Amino acid sequence: MLALAVAVSTGIVAFGPLRSEPSTGPVPAVKAAEAEVKKPATPFEQAESALAQQAAALLKGDEKGWLAAVDPGNTKLVARYRTMFRSLRGLGVSHFEYHTYQRPGGRGGAVAMGASAAFCLSMPACPEYDSDPDSGPPRIEQALTLRPVRGTYVISALGAAEKPNYLQPMPWEGGDLIFANGRRVTVVATRKQAKNLQRVLAVAEKAATVNDRYAAYIDNPQQRYRVYLADDKSWKSWYGGIDDKWTVAYAVPLNTAGTDVVLRMSELDDDKRLLTTTVQHELGHVVTVGGVSTRDFGEDQWLSEGIAEYIGWAPKHAKDSWRRQGVRNAFRKAKTPKTIAAKALGDNASDKAGDAFYGLAHFAVDCMAQQYGERKLFEFVRLTLRKDYNYDTASRDAYGKPFAAVDKGCLTWIRKTA
Repeated sequence: MLALAVAVSTGIVAFGPLRSEPSTGPVPAVKAAEAEVKKPATPFEQAESALAQQAAALLKGDEKGWLAAVDPGNTKLVARYRTMFRSLRGLGVSHFEYHTYQRPGGRGGAVAMGASAAFCLSMPACPEYDSDPDSGPPRIEQALTLRPVRGTYVISALGAAEKPNYLQPMPWEGGDLIFANGRRVTVVATRKQAKNLQRVLAVAEKAATVNDRYAAYIDNPQQRYRVYLADDKSWKSWYGGIDDKWTVAYAVPLNTAGTDVVLRMSELDDDKRLLTTTVQHELGHVVTVGGVSTRDFGEDQWLSEGIAEYIGWAPKHAKDSWRRQGVRNAFRKAKTPKTIAAKALGDNASDKAGDAFYGLAHFAVDCMAQQYGERKLFEFVRLTLRKDYNYDTASRDAYGKPFAAVDKGCLTWIRKTA
């Protein structure tokens, strides 16, 4: 379903009491017909119509129709929109709509407009559009100029929005992407990463099988998983870019319309074990918190990362991970952990602190799985991360025990097991 937000000029309509007028007989047919004639569409409305037709062409797979809304005399812009069309089709675009407003400018009959392009990928139903950029479907913000060419308005300029969405630039906005499709996963890459497409696809397909089982536990089935392979340049730009040195992958929520996974391939090229656990870990984020919202999981970071580590290492356990030594070291310090619900990592955390944090989180989740069973663990995760229950309420519902008892028992278990 296409929705279009129309910009309406401000006006005043006055209402007064009805007055009886002397009858003058029936209205002549010509005058009645004239009264029914609609006002001609304004340039802005014509430009909106062109965008609506372009969106409809995209969803039908009509590349010619999509490009019909672009100025044919601007070859660079046509090439950019052709790439955009093929990227969105490759990603399985299932919904696309423009929401527009008038911008200052526009000369010689041209129309300057701002546009939110909202979309969904591989979804049978897209969330309803919301003016809040963190709600509804994901969107990008654009600054467009449309001018009339042979009686039809076409996009003649595409500029950066004054206030871009926090997800921008998205990979499909300007990059020349290539794709590999498996049964459950679409792997997306820049052409520099073509050599890694099939290798990552094989790993991701196995990871998807593991995560599908956990998605069923948590009642969050996935239509399809998407994994992006970033070279160093795109790593610093896609979805706003990542600057820190220790991150090798991340999962980014597309509001309530799913979650994308991005891999930093320069750090994952040669280590198959690291690639396997990383992909399985990131898809773990997709099934556990994907589609909830863009809320900050700050104080729940130990649980959101712990459950992702648990999934990432499955079927192995925390004691088999390379972070085990970091957990041992944490319990040998003067200030040993007092709770499994550790405080979130700071922005400038050291590698050693990060290793201990992720390791302890993994052990905490592994403890709950082994002490209470995997299904009860995922019910606790669902109630906490997806329903925003506090720990004690979620623990009583899932385990039948207060969280304080679970916390104390798992600290003892971790100390012995690690």
